[in-house]
Amino acid sequence: MSFPFAKSDSIISSVPPETIPILIIFVSIVGFTIIVERLVFFWRLKPIPGDNFKKVRDFSREKKWDDAKDAIGSEYQSPAAVLLQIAFESKRRGIEFWEDDVKQEGFRQIFLMERYLSGLGTIATIAPLLGVLGTVIGIVRSFAEGAGTKGAEVGISEALITTAMGLGVAIPAYIFYNYFSKLKEERITEMENVTDLVLPHLTKSK
Repeated sequence: MSFPFAKSDSIISSVPPETIPILIIFVSIVGFTIIVERLVFFWRLKPIPGDNFKKVRDFSREKKWDDAKDAIGSEYQSPAAVLLQIAFESKRRGIEFWEDDVKQEGFRQIFLMERYLSGLGTIATIAPLLGVLGTVIGIVRSFAEGAGTKGAEVGISEALITTAMGLGVAIPAYIFYNYFSKLKEERITEMENVTDLVLPHLTKSK
């Protein structure tokens, strides 16, 4: 009884050796694009310094909305700073249901921070699997072509290269996924601090 995949005319043998490497390269390009985009995005989200945050809280207690908004600083565009700017502007304009606007903006900021992270996590997962797939195909190809043949050498090379490429893509993708997730959690914590320490003063001032 012959094994159908151990033939030179089998389906696996008909797959070009460069197929899996091309897929891994495509995945790496997508991952690299996400990493660069997220690096730029989070770099712009500068948190509010402690001294500025204290001034914002003090001005909030005194109901000085313009001073509180100016104390945030235009160069700080973290999600917490955006929430405070919306809250102070709403209070200055006398908007009654400003809490709903702040809450809606909070959800939007979380969405913006989570954008593409699931894709980066998926790349970190599937890249080594593509490498394993290339390894299996390469080994099967080497057996199908027979020992000492050029086809066998191509199969072994394919197996080794795809494994290395898959890991080379997955490792940095996983590192940056964790890094961006940590930055997201830090910004969410900052928003929670704003909600607990500053916004109650705006509610009391109705």
